[in-house]
Amino acid sequence: MSAIGRIARRYARGLFGIDKGDIARAKARRETLAPVVELFNNPEAARVLRNPVMPAGLKKDLLAYALNEGNADLSVQNLLKTMVEEGRVNAIPELVEAYSELIDIAEGVAKADLVSAVALPDADVQAIGSQLGQILGKKVEIRASVDPKLLGGFVAHVGNYKIDMSLRTKLDGLAASAAQDSLR
Repeated sequence: MSAIGRIARRYARGLFGIDKGDIARAKARRETLAPVVELFNNPEAARVLRNPVMPAGLKKDLLAYALNEGNADLSVQNLLKTMVEEGRVNAIPELVEAYSELIDIAEGVAKADLVSAVALPDADVQAIGSQLGQILGKKVEIRASVDPKLLGGFVAHVGNYKIDMSLRTKLDGLAASAAQDSLR
């Protein structure tokens, strides 16, 4: 994990600690951060926010506008203001992501990235998510994507877990096994 990621996680834990286990309040606070994320998704605004030469006052004004749009509470406003003053604006998007992860952990939700060779029907994606949920003992939310290099099957990533059911991996395994057998 990068230094920015570690910093963002610390800020996220502090913000989450303010919620004192109130998940509904934490989710509402996360919604107030959505306009801030949109600022970082806007190329012009992101260029200003990420540029170390730009004045801190301008960055604060941009963030204040987004926070007002989201009706952010004073604790969020003060946190982001402090991050600007400390020169940690680049950590804000990761802060929001880390904060969302803390909410998911508290709710027992895991995010899974499912990559398949072809687009899978929704029913298959849901079935895979259900199976992963049973294995992990959590509710699993799937983000599906396609990678034709897999040739067939799928690869699922959930946290530190990887389930590789791709044809490419199976063929690579057979090739490695055949190469070892030929050396004997």
